[in-house]
Amino acid sequence: MSDLSAVHLTSQRDLQPKVGISACLVGEPVRYDGGDKYHQLINEELSPWLDLQVICPEVEAGLGTPRPPIKLVKDQGKTRALGEENSRVDVTEALTATAQKLSTTQCQDLCAYIVKSRSPSCGSGSTPRHDISDLSTESGDGLFVEALKTTLPNIVIVEESSLNDVQKCKEFLEQCYLLSER
Repeated sequence: MSDLSAVHLTSQRDLQPKVGISACLVGEPVRYDGGDKYHQLINEELSPWLDLQVICPEVEAGLGTPRPPIKLVKDQGKTRALGEENSRVDVTEALTATAQKLSTTQCQDLCAYIVKSRSPSCGSGSTPRHDISDLSTESGDGLFVEALKTTLPNIVIVEESSLNDVQKCKEFLEQCYLLSER
């Protein structure tokens, strides 16, 4: 590749909307079980047109891979991120601090964020919340998404499950370009 081609590609990337994405969706093995949740349509239809900023808040919080699975538990009005198999594992503070840090630093110039549904960190409206007796009582946002919505109220947050066909991907792409023009 010539130096001019590299400059051209760099300048094109600079013009693309910056969109955050959960690292597992691009195929990074960052999930609790060491796996990923590669999303073919996002990677084929959207990634060539967007400047994707790949982040895993759980890895950023130092939780490691693989790691014990966690769930959100509501107790006395507070939500905690506790181990599914061992409720003494409490990663609430690490996840909350990292979510706050990421939302005020790396996410400031994003127009949108694609998150993993049902994730204790990244779910947007679909994350199960349990009560102390381990019953799923409601669905809500993961801890990272809560921080994003508080810090960046105008950011568009979409779960990967809503990008399940080419038309939905195109609509999201158009929305990103419109938002990035502002």
